[in-house]
Amino acid sequence: MNRAEIMAEVKALLAECGDVDPEHVDEQTAFIADLALDSLVLVRMTVLAEERFGVRIPDEAAWELHTVGAVADYVEQTLAARIGAGGE
Repeated sequence: MNRAEIMAEVKALLAECGDVDPEHVDEQTAFIADLALDSLVLVRMTVLAEERFGVRIPDEAAWELHTVGAVADYVEQTLAARIGAGGE
């Protein structure tokens, strides 16, 4: 999965969880400051991201992911590490 595909999926998650128009989201968009998402939406989005990308996002890491780009970075790095470790 490449960066553009990950970003598209993160935007789709925002649309699904936060009723956010993906056209108004970019890598710098902040979940709280720009989109006014509450913690319940962020937790739901984290759970769906784990399912969609097949990654584990520990609570302490999730609370540090403040922007759309940060989520994409985390997923991209986690998937790359898995491939580097011989996983799928």
